[in-house]
Amino acid sequence: MSYILVVDDNDDHLELIRLVLGPSYRSLPVRTCDTGQAALDLLATGRIPRMIFVDVNMPGLDGPATVRLIRANAACRAVPIVMLSTSDESRDIRDSLAAGANSFVRKPIALSDWGRTMGAVVDYWLLHDESARALADAR
Repeated sequence: MSYILVVDDNDDHLELIRLVLGPSYRSLPVRTCDTGQAALDLLATGRIPRMIFVDVNMPGLDGPATVRLIRANAACRAVPIVMLSTSDESRDIRDSLAAGANSFVRKPIALSDWGRTMGAVVDYWLLHDESARALADAR
């Protein structure tokens, strides 16, 4: 079963994401991990998500390092990965995209913006994924 994976060491941000996406979003369960290593362990079980959110700044395995290791897994190479961060530093954006992330989204400041932002990002990447699958099937 497909799911949405969120990787973030900040419990408050994980709780906000759980609140706005719910236990499932668009019929996809939302799973969370609080470290990059926990995400890699989950992916090693062979359960591949439809999309992944990764926080940029985490202790231990930071976001870009986590993304590089996720991309090393052949089954995850086409999974959309969106970096989430409170930072908008060009270095963080550049490092995240160079690591293999598809996009970089600044975490909203206002509570009211969390739902709109997260929903729009998930909807965009799920639609993109469905379009890519349809193109692949047509070939």
